[in-house]
Amino acid sequence: MPEPVYRNRYLLAVVLIEVLLIAAINLWPETEYEPELTFELPPQEQVFLDDIEVTRQETSPPPPPRPILPNPVPSDEVVEIELDVELDLDLPELPDLEEGFGTGEFGDEERIVSNPQIPPTVVRIVEATAPESVPDEYKGKLEMIVNFLVDEEGNVEEASVMEIRLYDESGSSYEELPFVQYGLMDAVLRAAMQWQFRPARQDGEPVKAFTRQRFNY
Repeated sequence: MPEPVYRNRYLLAVVLIEVLLIAAINLWPETEYEPELTFELPPQEQVFLDDIEVTRQETSPPPPPRPILPNPVPSDEVVEIELDVELDLDLPELPDLEEGFGTGEFGDEERIVSNPQIPPTVVRIVEATAPESVPDEYKGKLEMIVNFLVDEEGNVEEASVMEIRLYDESGSSYEELPFVQYGLMDAVLRAAMQWQFRPARQDGEPVKAFTRQRFNY
């Protein structure tokens, strides 16, 4: 048998088989899948709110008992404790204090009126002489507020520096200094002791009183 005839028959057989498979698939009866349950669910118990009983605690539980503390027994026994402490303080020697400015040193002084009806009035001013060692940063910028104690005759009995102010270049703000060197405070206090005042008066009588004045460098 020639080869082309054999090939044609083979291809025809393949086509017939495919046609038969398609027809079988289309003509196959359709069936619905229904799964079968092999287990059973137990029935659930229903609980209604009306069946729940509400309980309330009417009284609180009693508090725990207090602990029993032992009563201290007084004893006259004296316990002596010896402390062996050695203090080795290497303190520097402090310089002797300079004598203050003023005459209120003896204790039998007159009463000082803190707020008299007429305060002391300046009648004589002595300017402080600035030492030559004062730096330029202090010149024209330093101000000291001095507290005077003026007696019944208008003399300065005591003088002390209460505040030291160093102003900036603009003169609008200042810095408070705890002290100033170069002999400025000593010069101010020596000049302050030479001031003269018209004494303060209380009920028409001269009395001792305080007043404050400014010193500028």
